[in-house]
Amino acid sequence: MESCFYFDGSTAQGYECSIYIDQNNVYIYFENQPEQNIIWNKSGITYFDISGNHLSIKYGPFPQKTIEYTGLNSSTLYQQLSKGNLSKQSKSIWLNNKLTIAISLCVGFILICCISYFYLLPWVGEKAVVLIPQNVEVEIGNSIAESVLISATEKDSASNYANLFVSKLQTNSTYSIQIKVIDSEEINAFALPGGKIFIYSEIIKQMSSYEEFTALLGHEISHVTNQHSLKSICRTAASSIFIALLFGDVAGISSAVVEQADAFKQLHYSRELETQADDKGLEFMIQNKVSPKGMINLLTLLKLKSKDMPDFMKYISTHPETDERIKNIKSKKESTITYEEDGNLKSLFEKIKLHLK
Repeated sequence: MESCFYFDGSTAQGYECSIYIDQNNVYIYFENQPEQNIIWNKSGITYFDISGNHLSIKYGPFPQKTIEYTGLNSSTLYQQLSKGNLSKQSKSIWLNNKLTIAISLCVGFILICCISYFYLLPWVGEKAVVLIPQNVEVEIGNSIAESVLISATEKDSASNYANLFVSKLQTNSTYSIQIKVIDSEEINAFALPGGKIFIYSEIIKQMSSYEEFTALLGHEISHVTNQHSLKSICRTAASSIFIALLFGDVAGISSAVVEQADAFKQLHYSRELETQADDKGLEFMIQNKVSPKGMINLLTLLKLKSKDMPDFMKYISTHPETDERIKNIKSKKESTITYEEDGNLKSLFEKIKLHLK
């Protein structure tokens, strides 16, 4: 039983008493006047509520009789009174489990923040690509290219012939495509926002035909034209950019973008984007009357060479399963089309390879 004060409603005099609450009744005991003990049926209680450690209970018609209790067990008494009263029971559950509920709410809030930070924010970043003007996209690509070239050696002559090779093709792109051939034993290639494409010398050395080189160009140009690279930047750097904007750090925004330079060497596109780049690359070859067999040969080459290479820093590791990609290309009716050899493109490709020796 809990000690409290009883008010009869007729006077302001409070009487010390103890109460006990069961499923149906409230029992009121007066220690000095046991003959005055009272039983309230819960159905007659017109009001009860709790504020902090203070519980107030009112009973009967006006002038109402009142019990006022202040103590650590106020929430327990409130819970006992709430049984069967749905409007009061939710508050009772909170009072009885407020620590557990508070912790759960905090954990839930943290989870929502984490999901937003790691999933929603990158998704919003990718969708925001449409808001970036093309000249800004080109500047982003140029900044990353400068960062890449700090630690890389460009094969200038090979780059010149590679750009001449591209100039003979119809790219149908609003971007100015520029090829950078990098001296490296890695089998790798990647496209930057705005039109710059980096191709590592080793992947060209392993090719046996200009058709394969055209297939690689078509694939990477598709990444540029469809802004796959920019979308990847916005997804990856979205969190850093958000924090920089939050604190008004303009320099931090630029840094967040440029820091993606190394990431482009091992860029992971989604399976959907890679399939799209393959399909568009095939269309690119048909448009330029270059045998689609070059795409199949390129993918087969990547598959064979990946077996002898470590799992990091290689072109094949940044793409979906090569067998699936080959199967996808072979399933297209255009993949069986043949064209006469283009002597000009063949000659330029041979010059590219010659300047890699």
